[in-house]
Amino acid sequence: MGATTEMNHLFEAEPTGFVQGEGALGVQMKFENWISTPKGSFWGKPAWGHTLRKFLFDPPTETLASVIETELVATLGQDIPQVEIVYVRATPSNEDDCYKLRIGYRVPSEGISGEFQNTFSLRTT
Repeated sequence: MGATTEMNHLFEAEPTGFVQGEGALGVQMKFENWISTPKGSFWGKPAWGHTLRKFLFDPPTETLASVIETELVATLGQDIPQVEIVYVRATPSNEDDCYKLRIGYRVPSEGISGEFQNTFSLRTT
């Protein structure tokens, strides 16, 4: 698998094997896998994944969104080093305990850049 090849985080399969994405789709899948995986829950890689569970009981605020952005910048770079993080934006959502997440990225070695968008809940991360 290349630097931007990734398997679907739900382990969906098709007749030829697991669903995989390459290029920009692969980067999107890497982020989807990462935001769906709390640190310590990935078998064989206990240090891989997000650390957002520590904010579970904090109400969504702009201040906490800034803290989450800083946390994501620090941990994403360690876990997905082949993807350069350009920016991270977390915005409290109208949904209960949710944040809208935008991550700008690029992979200079493959000429890929884009933005990952997701709405995540601290209750389910």
